[in-house]
Amino acid sequence: MLGVVGDVVQDVVVWQLEPQRKATDTRSEIVMRRGGSAANVAAFAGPRYPTRFIGCVGADLGGHVVRQELEGRGVDVRLQVDQGSHTGMIVLLVDEHGERTMFPSRGANANLTAIEPSWLEDLEVLHLTAYSFEAGTTAQAALEAVAHQHERGGLVSIDVSSTGLIRHYGVEAFLELMERCRPDFISANEDECAILDLAHAGRPGCSLARFPDATLLARRGRHATTVLRDGKVVATVPVTPVDDVRDLTGAGDAFNAGFLTAHLQGHDVVRACQTGHALAARVLRSPGATEES
Repeated sequence: MLGVVGDVVQDVVVWQLEPQRKATDTRSEIVMRRGGSAANVAAFAGPRYPTRFIGCVGADLGGHVVRQELEGRGVDVRLQVDQGSHTGMIVLLVDEHGERTMFPSRGANANLTAIEPSWLEDLEVLHLTAYSFEAGTTAQAALEAVAHQHERGGLVSIDVSSTGLIRHYGVEAFLELMERCRPDFISANEDECAILDLAHAGRPGCSLARFPDATLLARRGRHATTVLRDGKVVATVPVTPVDDVRDLTGAGDAFNAGFLTAHLQGHDVVRACQTGHALAARVLRSPGATEES
C-alpha cells in the first residue's frame, strides 16, 4: 500500500478568462475542488494502487467534503479532526496562460498530532510533501511517521514542494531536515533543485551527495525529467508536449502519484517516469487538481 501524509484543503479555483482588471470585474469561471499537495497525490494514486491518506481536518463541512471526495477515488482515508480549527482552504487565481497565484489558509493541516501506529503498519512507501514541515505539530508527527516507516524497513518519498518554504527554513536547515528523513525518493522541480543544488551530479559540493541512498527525480516541466542516484545520471526521460494546457495545478502531484504507483507495480524508473508524465498531462488539460475535462 502507498501511504500519503500531509495537507488536504478545499481549493477555490478562479480561472481567469481574460487579463485581470484591477478594482473591477474580470471574466472568470470558479470551481471548488479537493486540494492540498499530499491529498492530490493520494487522489491520483487511489484508482491505480491501494492508497491510504493520513491528514487533519476541522470539524466543519469542508472536512466531510474532502473525506467523501477522497473515498470516492478509492482512497483509504484516515483523518484526525481538530475541533478548534477549520479545514484548510486555498484560493488559486489561474491566469489566461495557466499560471497560478495562491492564497493559502492552512487551518487544521498544521495540527496533525502523533499518528495512530496501525495507520502506518502496512505501507510499502510513505510519501510526504515538505509542506508538512511548515508549522505546528504536524512537523513532529511527520518526522515520527518517517522514523516508524524506516524501522519497519519501508521506503520514504519526499516532494520538496516549495522554494518559498525552503527560504523560510533556510537552505542548510532544510537540507538537514531532509537528512533526518533519509528519503529513498526525492521529487523536485527545476527551481527547487537549483536552490538546494541537488541536480549537479558529480560536482564537488552538490547537495545530492548528502542523500547517498536516494533517487532524485529532477522535474523540468515540459523538458525531460532527469533521474539521478549515487552522483550519477541514471536516466533522462523526455516529456511528450502538451499543447492544450488548461491549468498547472496538481501536475507535479500527478507525476508523483504516477511514478510511485508504477514503481510499486514493479516498473523501472524510466517506465515509472513515463507513467508520471502521462498522468501529469491529463491533469494539465483539466481545471484544478483533477483528471476531469
